[in-house]
Amino acid sequence: MNTKEIEVLLEKFYEGNTSLREEKLLRDFFRGQKIPAHLKSHKPLFVFFADEQQQEINDENFDVTLTRHFSEKPVEKQVVPMIPKRNRFLFITGIAATILLLISFLYTFQHDVFKTEKSRNNNYNTELAYTEASEALLLVSSNLNTGLKEVSRLQMVDKAMKNMQLFNKFYQYQPIFINPDEFQNQSKKSK
Repeated sequence: MNTKEIEVLLEKFYEGNTSLREEKLLRDFFRGQKIPAHLKSHKPLFVFFADEQQQEINDENFDVTLTRHFSEKPVEKQVVPMIPKRNRFLFITGIAATILLLISFLYTFQHDVFKTEKSRNNNYNTELAYTEASEALLLVSSNLNTGLKEVSRLQMVDKAMKNMQLFNKFYQYQPIFINPDEFQNQSKKSK
């Protein structure tokens, strides 16, 4: 038999969809000597089924005993619930977590109730801070404007110095413009 067919039959067997003939084919295959390595793990199961099928029951009253056993009403035993240590631990930690949640909700609620009173005080503080900040900024602005007037005076002095430098250059080249003949004579002598 082909290994692909056996694999399909095994899949059907484990799903519970095989017929008696297909199960016999599987038992016969796994009783043989040539079993592929990847299918050897299934062999003990089918060998067990084949061996159990060959056993015979020698007790004539087996059917009667079996039906009596299943028809008897089982004796009800009193069930004593036991809480193992793990369950007890989980129960206690659950209670502790619940208590912590309640405390945190109460704490949050308390702060929300008193928040309105604090917000009134906070509004007063913010208005006070705003007025103080605006007064400070006005003081800085007035002092800055006074300082800027002095800077404008310095800018005027700087402008005057630049004009003086222009006059200085004019005085440097004045002899050339007034007496150009003398300048040419002096340049010839210096050569």
